[in-house]
Amino acid sequence: MTNAPLEIETRRAQVVIVGAGPTGLVAANLLGLAGIETVVLERSAGLSSYPRAISIDDEGLRICQALGLLDEVLKDVLLDVPVRYLSGRHVLARIAPRQQRHGFPLFSVFYQPALEATWFQGLKRFPDVNCYFEHIVEGVEQDDQHVGLHVKTPAGDVVRLECDYLLACDGGRSQIRRQLGIAMRGRSAPQKWLVVDCEQDRSAETIIQFFCNPDRPAVTLPAPGQRRRWEFMLLPGEQESELLELERIRALIQLYDPASQVQVTRQAIYAFHALRAKQLSRGRIFLLGDAAHLMPPFGGQGLNSGLRDAHNLCWKLALVLGGQASPRLLESYQDERAEHVDQMIRFSTLLGRVIMPTVRPLALLRDMILGCLNLVPAAREIIREAAIKPPPKYKAGWQLPGGGIGGIKRQSLRGLMLPQPLVMNEAGKSVRLDELLGQGFALLRLTSDPQTAFVGWEGAYWEGLPLRLLGVIPRPGVLRKEKAAGLPLVVADPAVITIGDIQGVLGNLLQQRQDVYLLVRPDRYILDVFPVLDSATFQRTLKDSLLARNLI
Repeated sequence: MTNAPLEIETRRAQVVIVGAGPTGLVAANLLGLAGIETVVLERSAGLSSYPRAISIDDEGLRICQALGLLDEVLKDVLLDVPVRYLSGRHVLARIAPRQQRHGFPLFSVFYQPALEATWFQGLKRFPDVNCYFEHIVEGVEQDDQHVGLHVKTPAGDVVRLECDYLLACDGGRSQIRRQLGIAMRGRSAPQKWLVVDCEQDRSAETIIQFFCNPDRPAVTLPAPGQRRRWEFMLLPGEQESELLELERIRALIQLYDPASQVQVTRQAIYAFHALRAKQLSRGRIFLLGDAAHLMPPFGGQGLNSGLRDAHNLCWKLALVLGGQASPRLLESYQDERAEHVDQMIRFSTLLGRVIMPTVRPLALLRDMILGCLNLVPAAREIIREAAIKPPPKYKAGWQLPGGGIGGIKRQSLRGLMLPQPLVMNEAGKSVRLDELLGQGFALLRLTSDPQTAFVGWEGAYWEGLPLRLLGVIPRPGVLRKEKAAGLPLVVADPAVITIGDIQGVLGNLLQQRQDVYLLVRPDRYILDVFPVLDSATFQRTLKDSLLARNLI
């Protein structure tokens, strides 16, 4: 349940989140789903009314699915928006991915105030999650047992709040990060951009367009509800105050859309950064979202990276607070997220370099290179599918010891985000895989006999640890045949869920092997794949790892 902005009634919580922006709200929902007592503190009087972020990718939508809010979120999202790079009238590149490896389109756009409102409403599902506005954190301290916060209430009183862990989601100017003395690494681009948000957009084109014009690079993105965003690079010698004038803004827009009659609702000037905190945590305090990293917007990865931070950390916190894992598990947050964030910063910076050249010879060289690449079918396909985007895979962090399995490269699967194909459920309906995985761990096995697929897992180290067992039938015709005959799918263990691999994705992932298990983490990343015959040894190894007996 979410409280009105009143003074804090309780002085103790398991987790405190500072900041009710996208990352903080998503983290609060994830902790609420895990039954973790959570307090959210926001210094503003309410949610932001400005559409700062605008792009969400397939991984971001998958996290919304994990929140149980997918249907509500999709009401305010334009799905599957293609991207076009233009140089004058010449198309440099088209990006329109056909594959949906994670169950959703690679590029979609949203209206941030509506999306935040959906996440905020989602908190009302949880009696142990409370949000307080106009509460300002003035100081924090920590020891081996807890974190203490000094919080200024709307009445001006300063109260003390204690928690087991603190999540700093307080933005790019994070006061908590500064108090901890954690420096940012990377570079701040001196180049500034004018960002304009508009309503009453009558354009029929729902496409993201990058105008790679050396005279003035620009970007336009559609948004739900006949909204549109324009971004224009500031040129040397231009005065910010002049660029913010409405007449100048309308003139800039009409350079690219002469018929435009949009209503400007917000204009601001931003300097784009490429920065990451050197440490993503210190003791019991963790940095997430913009407090942890800032990146150029060209890849649309700022908000999405914050959502990944929350999804990576919150299930680990739940296990630690539930006594099912050692606090050492939380150390993997740094190793897993830092490397992936760095990849996204480099990716976003590279895309920016494609559109930002203002020197004509350099822009001409870019046009020639992209033109040559488009003549090569393989290269053109890579561009169309946006295959240069770093894949969601953790190469470091929480890993279990063990080598390869005959015929399967174990290392190629460990740390990889599990694909989300359509599968057939026990009712014979086609659903996204995650709808059946649950909120905890999931153990999958490709099998033609689900009744015996998980023998040996009874009484294992799963008491109190969320685990769902899924028997994956490689030939969905088996399911259809049994349903047609009126024979229910009964397995020896009623906890086993039987699904049909109707797209063959899971079978291909496991190379059609029916003698291995695949263990998936709550954030949908593959923890490990191991032989069925080694399940007893694997269970002991996993238990030791969770309890920090052999954490790597």
